[in-house]
Amino acid sequence: MGPARAQFSPMSPEGQAFGDFTQRVKDYVKLRKAAPKLRNTDQRKEIVNRRQAIAQAIRAARPDAKQGDIFTPQISEQFKKVIQRTLQGAEGTEARKTIRQGDPVVGVQLTINGAYPEDLPVTSMPATLLRRLPELPERIAYRIVGHDFVLQDTEARLIIDLIPGALP
Repeated sequence: MGPARAQFSPMSPEGQAFGDFTQRVKDYVKLRKAAPKLRNTDQRKEIVNRRQAIAQAIRAARPDAKQGDIFTPQISEQFKKVIQRTLQGAEGTEARKTIRQGDPVVGVQLTINGAYPEDLPVTSMPATLLRRLPELPERIAYRIVGHDFVLQDTEARLIIDLIPGALP
């Protein structure tokens, strides 16, 4: 069994924002299910081709995707509050260490519906932060790139949405 997840009061601003976020992610997953279903393979070229085909199908289904489609201003505000609370204090020291492992990321420009750069490391998300955020469906993940908080389609390596400057 995984770590305990935070419980959100549906009437609180956080609960309302996280409920809205969860529905928006579910809508994305429904849209994503129309992406090509290709057979599994161990061949690198086929894996890359499959990922590109899925990403292209998602882009075609979301041609006008923009920052804020999933992370609306209200949702972003609540995510920032949770992130900041989590990174403060003694418990926050360990979370910050987990986030900042490896080389610092600088000069990376992420775009909605754009590819998550191949050479960009995948940041470990601190368990203390994950427990306080809405749970994500399979193939969708939270990422931290520099100071930005990113929602990524891990199979298509696609940036779904992001909150610029969410991390101090």
